[in-house]
Amino acid sequence: MPERLESPEKGTYPAYGIWLYKNNSSAIKSLNKQLNPSAHGDRLWDSAYLLMDYFTQHPLKKKLNILDIGCGWGPASIFMAKQSHKVTAVDIDNQVFEYLQLQADLNQVDIKTLQSNMDKLTKKELSKHDIIIGADICFWPKLTKSWLALLKRAQKAGVKKLVLADPGRTTFLKLVEECEKHWKCEMKTWYALEPKKFEGSLLIVDLKS
Repeated sequence: MPERLESPEKGTYPAYGIWLYKNNSSAIKSLNKQLNPSAHGDRLWDSAYLLMDYFTQHPLKKKLNILDIGCGWGPASIFMAKQSHKVTAVDIDNQVFEYLQLQADLNQVDIKTLQSNMDKLTKKELSKHDIIIGADICFWPKLTKSWLALLKRAQKAGVKKLVLADPGRTTFLKLVEECEKHWKCEMKTWYALEPKKFEGSLLIVDLKS
């Protein structure tokens, strides 16, 4: 019989070893009264669970510096920080960081935040990190071009790897095609089972290739 986990706070649920707030929890409702996130930072997006499952199945062998682009409310950042990695969470909307901090406090992890458009992430900033992750962050055609340009800068900066999760949008598939022209890549169909079953795609790019 699976172990029954005791919730640390009312209105939370477990997923891959961390705790997250339900959208109807009093804590989230309280923030919603104060904040109005833009750029789709108004909920937890399911592709983050794909990243959690992938890194559960393929844990990193040493502690690394992780850059989570389009972090939103921070579930993937929190998961990686819980594994003792140093995480910088990036989003264009600074209002999402209060949701992230709320959940980081719930999980007792520290995460650095950075408000930035991905096009403005410099080679100097990218050089501080080993791996880039992102979930549900290739939803507009222009983001395909932005990701490709960012990865070229990241390669020059010494970043080793990208792992990107998506439901399988056409813009994401276009990015896969473009990345295959430049690097050794894998696109995997993947699914997560926590907190519910969700299927999507992963793009894994070896920037050392």
